[in-house]
Amino acid sequence: MLKHYDIPDPFQTFVTKKYANAKGYIYDYFTKEWSFRCACKEQLSAPSRKIMTKIRLYHSRNECLGGW
Repeated sequence: MLKHYDIPDPFQTFVTKKYANAKGYIYDYFTKEWSFRCACKEQLSAPSRKIMTKIRLYHSRNECLGGW
């Protein structure tokens, strides 16, 4: 009788541990994109976490809150 062992994906484990403290950002392993839901209920997505931060800041300062 063969036992099935789940071998974790090393990249998935690395990303999970590295960004464990990132609040609100969700990494999708299938599309390899970051996603974030703003307080105004708009869904934002980006290919990297750095670009996601830029999109979130632009959105919150110019679109969501109507500018400062």
